Amino acid sequence: MLLQDIECANKKIAWVHAVLILSKKIGVGSAKANDDFRAMLLRAGSVEAIYDEFFSFLPVDDSIAIKVYEKINRFRSLFESISCLDERYPKKLLDHKGTPPIIYTQGDISLLYAQKSIAFVGTRQLEDQRHINHGERVLKRLMRSGYETIVSGLAEGSDTLGHDIAIKFGGRTIAVLGTPLDVCYPKSNTALQKEIGLSNLLVTEYPIGIGSFGSFFANRNRTTVALSSDGVVVARAGDKSGTQYAIRICLEQGKPLYVLENNIRELSYSWVLKYKEKIKVIREDFDAGDHI
Repeated sequence: MLLQDIECANKKIAWVHAVLILSKKIGVGSAKANDDFRAMLLRAGSVEAIYDEFFSFLPVDDSIAIKVYEKINRFRSLFESISCLDERYPKKLLDHKGTPPIIYTQGDISLLYAQKSIAFVGTRQLEDQRHINHGERVLKRLMRSGYETIVSGLAEGSDTLGHDIAIKFGGRTIAVLGTPLDVCYPKSNTALQKEIGLSNLLVTEYPIGIGSFGSFFANRNRTTVALSSDGVVVARAGDKSGTQYAIRICLEQGKPLYVLENNIRELSYSWVLKYKEKIKVIREDFDAGDHI
């Protein structure tokens, strides 16, 4: 399968990127892999040039080339491939190490450049109605206070609440995926993913054709936080929650970390004590907008 067989520039970049990953020429799904790949891109000048370096003498394995080609061509929706060499690449990602040097987007890319954005993240098991109600009030107040975009990761529970409330009350939202654009995960959010891709924005660092792995979901937190100009709001998160990645990255990036009050009431949440000097608590009994 020849590179020239793929006509669309966005699909071509995705094909090359996926082939390099599946051929184990570059890594994916970690901060180190992203930094290494970024250095290669800056040196080579394009992802196609990296491909030529590896496959100019020994061609890529046909089974890999065909597999990726078929997956990309089965995906009928339009998408953008934006690399760190592209003037459209968001400065928010350039400002932090470990962010993906190529992102794939579906929807309104103007959301990448929102001046006021904030992440809303937390457990998938957001089940207590008091916590849900508090999260909803905070989200509505954020949008009334001028936050243009709510950024989250499309997981069940807290992430879904963030996306849903933003859409319901006229805000905008970015969903940062832990999968390529052609994979809907979780299945329960298939309709929501499609809606965001049509009227808001989906973002992923994973090219169509490579499938998905558990580590991908942890690393997408780096992009979620980087795209959030004003930090992170934690709805609820235990010590073993995947949200801990977002919390750590938020502090690494020097951004504000807000937590809903329910977190500090849980004596078993040791992370709250660990970061007690760095978190800002959003109480249930006053207007969050005065404190964010």
